[in-house]
Amino acid sequence: MKTSKEVLLESIKEDLLVYLKSGKLSPLPFLNELNLNINKVEDLLKIHFLLMDEVKDYILNLPMMIRELKVSTNLTKEISYNKIRGSIDWKETIRQRLNTNYKDKTLFSYNERNKLYNTKENVVLKKFIEVLYDIVIGLNMDRFTGYDWYVEGEKINKIVKEIYEKNVYMSRINIEGINVTDRMIEDVAKNRSKLYSDAAKLLRKYRQIINFIDYEEIKKLFEKTFIEIADENTLFELYWVVRILRDNACNEKMYIVDGTNNKIASWEDGNLLYNIYHNSTGSDNLIFKIGFEEVENIENEYFRRMMAVVKKTHEIADKLFEDKGTLGNIFWSGRPDIIIEIIDKNTGRIVKVILGEVKYTTDREYMIQGLKELLEYVYYIKEKSIKGMYVFDNPQSGIEVEGILFVDNIDFKPLHNEIVKVYGTDTKEILL
Repeated sequence: MKTSKEVLLESIKEDLLVYLKSGKLSPLPFLNELNLNINKVEDLLKIHFLLMDEVKDYILNLPMMIRELKVSTNLTKEISYNKIRGSIDWKETIRQRLNTNYKDKTLFSYNERNKLYNTKENVVLKKFIEVLYDIVIGLNMDRFTGYDWYVEGEKINKIVKEIYEKNVYMSRINIEGINVTDRMIEDVAKNRSKLYSDAAKLLRKYRQIINFIDYEEIKKLFEKTFIEIADENTLFELYWVVRILRDNACNEKMYIVDGTNNKIASWEDGNLLYNIYHNSTGSDNLIFKIGFEEVENIENEYFRRMMAVVKKTHEIADKLFEDKGTLGNIFWSGRPDIIIEIIDKNTGRIVKVILGEVKYTTDREYMIQGLKELLEYVYYIKEKSIKGMYVFDNPQSGIEVEGILFVDNIDFKPLHNEIVKVYGTDTKEILL
């Protein structure tokens, strides 16, 4: 049986929290494989907040609770002709007429009752609903309504948008330029109405989460929300990256992965510099491609047919998707799950490359498939500085190549003196 997502995360959770709190490592590169377009850790925290049971319950009950919205009133004395918007003050009316024109029966003094919407309670309420609205709109939560982890998302999104955009009373509360202080939130949290008190408490919780103050809630992010969002294979890759760093790195420098750079971390050990990449072809010094021009002159019937299969695949793919040259003139290409480049700091040259293939499996056949893919990377990797030079088993290349297959808890015999290593989840230490 595969190791569950919960168990995987439990074993690396503390490391993740340390990385996250220090701004070192983000789980987002791994989530990006799911095409969720979550661009910052703060976005993940906002989604986590929206998925909290107390937040969802508040939103779902908001259409009923909003009727409890209260306003304050004040009385102002007004003087008008004919138009009266309040109770007439006859004493003041007579006085005004005596001072102006006693015969003018159209002049009245009256007390006008004005509704004030910008009470402290309403300002805090509006601020909290604005936070919810910014999450729903800013993160385009509509795109997640089809996911199991956002099962009530359609209803939640609709309520938040309608109350913020269309509720008449909410539109009259103007919080522009108002600084909602922690003291204001604490005061409103004591209100007897759940409309106000819960809004204040949840706004306080939101600020604690987004500012990394509520450590326990950040832990829940990985215990619950990240597990819900991440698929098993994604989490399994993250598991192995964290374990490599834990067992090998010291004073590592972490990098923000933004789509143009997939370097996760680097660290030094004596005269060597280690760079680790995820789901990448590494630095510009390595090539993981073989063009048709390299193999088309091989006179072998089996190989000729293999070439025909690849070319036909490209040809049909172009027709299927009307995108000419999608696969290009490529006979083979690859992208390892993990690459570790080891560089001599004196010369700046790569002295060793470790290629990692991750297979979340306890199945032997799938494991062997991963072994085959890994060996393809090992045998086909090229050095860019010397055109067409294969690295492995080439005396002209000064780069040592090693492969590591990362699998789940599966029984296998240890390998000795092989070009690849195999590590399972029960392996105590990952040695590079």
